[in-house]
Amino acid sequence: MNNNVEEIGTARSEEEEGLTITRIFDAPREMVWKAWTDPQLLMRWWGPRGFISPVCKVDLRVGGKYLYCARGSDGKDFWTTGIYREIAPPSLLVMTNSFADEKGDVVPSINYGMSAGIPLEMVVTVRLQEIENKTKTKLILTHSGISKMSAAERSDTELGWNQSLEKLAVALGNAKGNRGQSVTATLTESTQPRALFLAEPGKQEVTIIREFDAPRELVFKAYTDASLYVKWLGPKGYSTKLEKFEPKSGGSWRYVQKDPSGDKYAFHGVYHEVLPPERLIDTFEFEGLPERGHVSLETARFEKLPDRRTRLTIHSVFQSVADRDGMVASGMEGGVNDSMERLAEVLGEIKKSGGKAK
Repeated sequence: MNNNVEEIGTARSEEEEGLTITRIFDAPREMVWKAWTDPQLLMRWWGPRGFISPVCKVDLRVGGKYLYCARGSDGKDFWTTGIYREIAPPSLLVMTNSFADEKGDVVPSINYGMSAGIPLEMVVTVRLQEIENKTKTKLILTHSGISKMSAAERSDTELGWNQSLEKLAVALGNAKGNRGQSVTATLTESTQPRALFLAEPGKQEVTIIREFDAPRELVFKAYTDASLYVKWLGPKGYSTKLEKFEPKSGGSWRYVQKDPSGDKYAFHGVYHEVLPPERLIDTFEFEGLPERGHVSLETARFEKLPDRRTRLTIHSVFQSVADRDGMVASGMEGGVNDSMERLAEVLGEIKKSGGKAK
């Protein structure tokens, strides 16, 4: 079980027609509250395992509306919306809960292949209590209106909440220990200066999310133009030499990186799909392992955002949990963040030069 969360219990009340989940998080109440109300933080944990949240919109006021998207590894989106009924920071949130389309309009559950008897509107109540000298937070979540769901749908709802809350615990833990930064600094940033790195315990996948102040055509080009690719790929201080680079469906690639001490590391893979400027799917293998065949499948999605910004989401699936854990233990998160910082710098230079790479 994750060290940052303790599951206290799950219960259903037939009288209230609801599901109640109680958990304790190893984080102050203000931090947990912010994780429920700041869209940048909601994106870090919303949705069950294997899902990411590419869109979270919050109008935090009584009568205000929220709209969340949970996207599965198959690319299918599940939208949720609601209206805030009660807001008492940092202890109480009461909000309606409905299935929605991408525009935020309420839709019936049959749109997502569920039974037609599920109410168009349910209610979610989140209560946060300070415990243990205000160092921890007790969360009591009630989801009312699920009695008309089938047994399987009620079970899926319970599982989805529990898995989301596990991801919340991971996000809270990462916020507290983000390379020595203070909790306040980490949680009050309006932008995302570091990539969001999600590696849930027991899973064989990693999800990386980073936003860039550049149009997605340019970000995609930085992935497929050899002269740009070598400028940002790899940790700081590393150089990259492309030995093969065919960014097209069915093409292959191989590069060798050299660290500041002169040691070299080789990697190779094959492009399964290259769809400009939306998606890249390729394999990835580090040639330095004692046994070959430890291949991961990487999907990079380039999402167009307002104001000519781009959200990059990379989903890597490894062949085993051991492979994933080994890659993470090798310093994957630090390397990813270095690369993303270098990419942001390259994009910034191109914008300053009027769209021309130096």
